[in-house]
Order: sequence, then C-alpha cells, then structure tokens
Amino acid sequence: MKIIEREHIDIERWNKLVSASENASVFSYSWYLDATAENWCVLVNNDYSSGIALPYSVRLGVKTLYTPIFVRYIEWLGAKSDFKQIQEKIKGQFSNIEVSIKQPILGVKYDSYVYQSIEVNVERKLGSQAKRSLKKAMKSELEVLVSKDYSGIENIVKSELVGKYNGIDEVSIHALSKLFQAAKKENRISVYEIKGQGGIVCINDKGSLLYLKGTVSKSCKEQGGMYACLDRAIRDADQEHKKFDFGGSRIDGVKRFNHNLGGKDVTYYGYTFNNAPIWFKLARRIKNKWSKK
Repeated sequence: MKIIEREHIDIERWNKLVSASENASVFSYSWYLDATAENWCVLVNNDYSSGIALPYSVRLGVKTLYTPIFVRYIEWLGAKSDFKQIQEKIKGQFSNIEVSIKQPILGVKYDSYVYQSIEVNVERKLGSQAKRSLKKAMKSELEVLVSKDYSGIENIVKSELVGKYNGIDEVSIHALSKLFQAAKKENRISVYEIKGQGGIVCINDKGSLLYLKGTVSKSCKEQGGMYACLDRAIRDADQEHKKFDFGGSRIDGVKRFNHNLGGKDVTYYGYTFNNAPIWFKLARRIKNKWSKK
C-alpha cells in the first residue's frame, strides 16, 4: 500500500475501483472530492484493487485528515486488507486526524454516528407528521417538477439559509456550487423543484439516490413543500430499485424529519487523533474559542 497525491493518481483506475466496490458512495469519486476537498490523496495498492481516499488540509505546515463539507465519510474500498498496517500508514501521514469513516478501520476508540436511508424493496412507514404534511401539499396542489436545472434552488438556498444555520456560509455555498456543477457535468444530478419556491438537489449513483441539499420558501414549507419534494425523490428511487440516502445530519430535528419519511439509522464512525506539535494544539484551541463567540 502506498500514498499517492492527487496529481499522480491514475484517476481512471481509481474511479473504476469506486464503481466496482459494493455499496461504495459517491463521496469517493474523484470529481466529488475535487469539488469538496481542499487537498486529497489516496492510500492504494499497486493494482488499485483496494484503497481509501484521504482528504486533508494544511495549516501552519500541519496536515490534518478531515471530512470535507458535503462529504459524510471516507470509506475503505475493495478487498479487505491488514487494517493494522493501514492505521500505521494513515497515522504516519497525518499528525492531526478529525475524520468520519464508513468502517471502524482506525481502531476501537471511536464515536458512533448515524445517518438515515431507505433500503431497496423495504416497506416504508410514514410518521404522523409526514402524513399530515403530504396531505397539506396535495390539498395545496403543489407540483414537484423533475429536471437537471439546479439554479432556482441554489438561489433560494442562498437567500434562505446563508447566515441562519451553522456551517452554511459563503464558503460552504461556493463549495456547494462547485459540487452542483461537477454532478451535472457527470450527468448525475436530479432536481426536484416546486417552481419558484425551491426544492431539493439529489445525486444519482448506481445503487442510490443521495439527497445533497435543498430548501423551500417559508410559505411553501408550511404547505408541506419539503415533504413533497423528498417523498417524490424517495418514490423515484424505489421505482429505479435504488436506496434513498438522506445525506445525514447530527441535528436532532433533521433526524426526526428523516425518520418521519421512513428513514432508518445506519451507523458510521468518527476518529480523532492529535499528535500535532503543542504550539499547533494551542493555536487551534484559541481559534476555536474565538470562533464560538
């Protein structure tokens, strides 16, 4: 196994590994990481039959393995390997690690997180809130249109969400725009929109439909607009024999929303290792303290 930086990766072989790996996510494709990660490399074997993408940032000369915005986790791909050796190589490459991983490959000391999904051919049970909201949407005659044009939703996301929610700022919106553009170029984007009032943007993969981002106007939300858009996307995924992936959030209200639409919890893992110099730890502590004020 060896570390290969982005500019030296055989991208065709890497993307082929992602595509061939059972239940792999879009988060590992080169086009997705190019749009979201500050930097990234891969730890891969010589024939590209197994490996993992490693996004990282560099601050004051210290490399941090991290989870980029709009990436839920990184993941091991392909054949199983000696994960003890993998741990050593990753820890040897990054002195600071703050990352989420699909599999618990960096040891037994981790935090457990969940996201929600609806598996293929599973009967969906709607919660009472979802049932009421979908009835409202039907009564209001909200029409959900499907297209590849995300511009209307992008504008409403900017006007409705920027500055109002943690993590949604100009920087994250710029990353989201890059991701929308990349997904459209790859012909993987699916837009569910209530004309002029917002909607959601999803990314298609071979076995799943991933909800990426979206919102609707306040009045449309009160009429059940978000429930209507997601319900349509979920039904489309089911017809195409794909699982629906809600994308994941650690916010309790979002989890309840996803559960109401039939989502079930799936576990993934968070790791933190900080072997950076003491001066770097102090600088991070001061930065985090002031950013919370």
